[in-house]
This record gives sequence, C-alpha cells and structure tokens, in this order.
Amino acid sequence: MEMKNKFDDHYRELLSNLFGEMEESSLKQIFEGGKKTELDTGQYLFRQGDAENDLYVVLSGRLRAINEDKNGVTILGDIAEGEPVGELALFTDEPRMAAVLAIRKSLVLKISKSEFHAVVAKNPQFASALTKFVINRMRRNVLEQKVEAAPKNIVFIQLQEDYDLGPWINEIKNNLDSLFLQPQVLDRSSKKSDSSATVLELLESHKGVNLLVCSGQDSEWTKQCLLYADLIILASDFNAEANLYDLEKDHKLYENNILNRKKYLLLLHPEDSPVPENTSRWFKNRNINLHIHARKNNITDMRRLCRIITNQAVGLVLGGSGAKGYAHTGAVKALLNSGVEFDFVGGSSAGALYGIGMTFADFDFDKINHICEESTSEEFGINDFFLTFLSKNSGQKIGEFSHKIFGETNLEDLWITSYCVSTDMTNNEVKIHNTGLVWQQIQESFSSPGIFPPVVVEDQVYVDGGLSENIPIDPMYRYPIKHIIAVSLTGSEPEKIDLNHLPSVWDQIKGKFKKKTRYDNPVATTVMLNSMTFNPRQREEINKSKVSLYFEINLRAVSLLNDANWKRVVKKGHDQTRSYLEELPVEEKFWIKNS
Repeated sequence: MEMKNKFDDHYRELLSNLFGEMEESSLKQIFEGGKKTELDTGQYLFRQGDAENDLYVVLSGRLRAINEDKNGVTILGDIAEGEPVGELALFTDEPRMAAVLAIRKSLVLKISKSEFHAVVAKNPQFASALTKFVINRMRRNVLEQKVEAAPKNIVFIQLQEDYDLGPWINEIKNNLDSLFLQPQVLDRSSKKSDSSATVLELLESHKGVNLLVCSGQDSEWTKQCLLYADLIILASDFNAEANLYDLEKDHKLYENNILNRKKYLLLLHPEDSPVPENTSRWFKNRNINLHIHARKNNITDMRRLCRIITNQAVGLVLGGSGAKGYAHTGAVKALLNSGVEFDFVGGSSAGALYGIGMTFADFDFDKINHICEESTSEEFGINDFFLTFLSKNSGQKIGEFSHKIFGETNLEDLWITSYCVSTDMTNNEVKIHNTGLVWQQIQESFSSPGIFPPVVVEDQVYVDGGLSENIPIDPMYRYPIKHIIAVSLTGSEPEKIDLNHLPSVWDQIKGKFKKKTRYDNPVATTVMLNSMTFNPRQREEINKSKVSLYFEINLRAVSLLNDANWKRVVKKGHDQTRSYLEELPVEEKFWIKNS
C-alpha cells in the first residue's frame, strides 16, 4: 500500500514543530523538494560508516539507531515521527557514526545538502532551528541516558482470554484524553468496520495515540498489531497463573533481536487490594523492561499508568542524611498537596528508608507517621559506633526494625516502582537495588560505616549508598521519565561540646550496658557523617542540571544526633517545601500544565 506523501495539515504541523514558525510556502518547499522514501520493517535507512551526508526527517513510523562492532549490536535509541536523522553528518561531512533501520513500516523525507543550503539561503531560521534540535538531543543523550520519544502505537495484549480488559482500556482512554493525547482505540473489529482503509492507514491518519487491543482469540490481528507496535503492554490478572501463555510463545515475544519493542507487564488487581505478594513469579521466562501494578477503580494508579506508557512519568529522588531523613515525609506531603504525583521513587540511605517507607504505606500519612514514631522508639541511634563490635548491635536493630515494618514484602511488590542504592565496597561501585526483600535492601543502603556494620550478601560487602550517590538521580533515567524532582537535606549543625565533660572510652563502654546511663560522642559522629557525604555533595552540584526541580531543605537548627524531635523535622520539611513551591514560577510547575 502507498503511504500518504502529499503535503497536508499533518505534515505542515510536523515540520513546523521541528523547524519553527516558518512560512507555509517554505515548509512546502522543504517537503516537496525532498525525496520521500518508504521503509519496510527491518530495512536500513543507512549503514554505519556510510559516507553520504543527507538529512532525513521521519514523517511516519519509527526508526532505531544501532552501533555495530566486533562485540555485537548495541541499541542506541529510537527515532520517532517528526524527528530528524543524520543531521551530524550533514554538518560535519564525516561517515555515519551509527546505522539506522526501520522497526516498523515508515516514511522518511530525504533532504540533500544542496537542498538544505537552498532552504537556508531563503530561511536562515531553518539552520538555527535544526542546530537547536541537535544540541537538545545531544544534551538529552548525555544527561538523560537514551530518553526516547513517546510511542504512538501502543499494543495491549490480553494474556487471559476470559479476563475483561474493556473497562481498563476505557479508563486508560479517558485519562489519555485528559493529557490531550487524543487516544484512538482499535481492536480486531476495527478493520471489519472500515473495509476501505487498511490498519496502517487508520494508525497513520490519526494524530494522537493509537491503542491496539488484542488477545489470543485472533492470532492474525495480534500479528498485525505487533508489526506496527512502538510499545507492547502485556496485561494480566495478577492472581492468574503466571506461566507463559500460548500467545506469548506463538508470537515469540521474548526473543532477542534488534527489532524488539519495549515490553511492559501490566498486573491488574481488584479494588482495595493489599500490597501484592510474590510479584517476581511473573518475571520467570519473560524478558520485560518494566512491570506496573494497577488497582481497579483507582484513579491514581490509572493516571500513573498513562504517564508511564506515554513517557511522561514523574520520578522522585530523596537524598540521605542521618536522622534528618524525617524531613522527607514532610516534603513529600507538601508536594502531594500541591498536586504532584509520583510514578517512580528512588533514594539513598535515609532517603531510601523514608522514600520506600512512604511507597509501602501508599502515601497514607497516618501510617507514615507511625513508621517515624516507631523508628524513634526503637533507639537504633547513630551513636553506637565507638567500638565495631558494639556497632553490630545497631545493625541488628535497624534490621529488626525494617523487618518489623516491611515484613516479607519485596521491592517489586510495591505499588510504585522504587529503588535504593548502596555502595559495593568489594567492587568499588554503586549497587542499584530494585528487587528483593525491602528490609534487606534498605539495610544495605542505610549502613553508614562506623555507625552500622557493613552488610555482606553473597560475599559482597555493602555500605551506605550516601558514600557514592547521596542523591541517586542517574538510575531514575532507566525509566520512561519526563520530570525528576530531587530533594536534598542540608545544613547539618554539630552539637555544642564541653570538652571538659566528654566521657572517657571506659565510661562509654560501661554506659552501653547500663539502662539508665548512655553516652554519645557528638563530635566524632557529626564529623563522620559530614565527611562521609562531602564528595557526594560536590556531585550534587552537577546533578542539579539533570532534573526538573532540585531543592534543598535547610535543617541547620536540627542536630544529627537527636531524633526525638522528629515531628519538628517533619514540619520543617513540609513548610520549606511549601514555600519553595509557592515561589516557583508558574511555567516551572509542570504538573499544573498536565493537570
């Protein structure tokens, strides 16, 4: 079938978005002067090392850039409708640095170098607009690590034939409408209802997002949907059998090749379900990029799902800082009250404890306050460090406390996908934890050297994540994120010390075993925690450019050593965050634009 290649309103808008507000006659000149080329699935637009230097614009479909070398093939990213391809070679005359091929049927506009110069001669802003796009793409690739354009064709595959996916699709459509994405739903009856149009025409003629719904009942329709897919959503009743279904096998959904689309596993739950259990059973033999939990009639879950599948998700990253981590709960409450919703949560050290604690409590602040109160009553304070064998007691306490709160819940069971980081001292690297028992992963992230003992797992030694990544922003870019909010806790203030009345080491040891007498060494503890986070705080200055919002909660009047006044710390976090948001320019409040 011939793909539509006449200049119309759709192509006018597409080129205008790319090249700026140029006159219609100039946009038409670009379109009609260039050569339109159709690509079938798997067909190369150009190969790595090719010497030609033409510029291309994707008019429809989706391309993929790959790097090919002796070690194999590396997928660099996808290029969607309305994006340019090959612009660097146009400017530099160097060989192609990567190969580009179509991952579904596509149409591209080829603009030769001579045609480019002819257009620039009449419209200098054309070169400026293209240069701006190149700079933004390079910045995006460096800072945001392969953030891709949002998918246009999203295929929902219903794993159980007897499960009614219809109500869920309707809710998804309604929420995408609220995001102004103009969703169109197509199922196996769509082709029959309009015999004059092919499925491809129905997809490409629609300006918004296409939702293609299929199941094992019509193998041919499913095959056709997969051919045009940008993203595949495998939808399943969470409580159903988790083994591979025939349609997954028949369509070879998990075979590795360079044309693979991203695949998300959507796990559907009844209304008011408790925290899921044993989610990991769904991962066996399935090569998926992400899993998403959603509860029936839960508008928050549905909005989260829609942001994730359209690459508009919001990530929250919380930094560590000892007992001051309570402030994060106040900050998050202020963010939620302002209308912000979170789709992914990450943290380090105290940021891991309270961030994951809030997701575990499903942002129920009565439950969150209970966790904070219990943590103070447990007295697993940060001053049990002065002898290594005594610090083991603190490690046991934090482990017991975490186990008491989180039980046997795993990170993959949480309603919101969450992660924490620790420092792998064995291999001298950052370890990202996004699966496994919550209490164990938090203990690894929270194990400040000298205060808590290292955690040893499979002969690897892990300590506090704050040593390497106090605010772990980079791991968040593994997800389909559009905005990141990072919260840093700063301004620790050492205790005022009377050097003439410091307890001796022997007094501290005796006090350790007495119920009524406890001695702390505030100088050493404060110096230890501040020096531990010194280097990561230098890195935080670099990280500020990687996020949409970055703010610091100043807790200078709060001691690192005393968590008895936790409610005061929570209030400081809430009040400072609220003030920050009130003073934020309206154009930076991205959640208002999408509300």
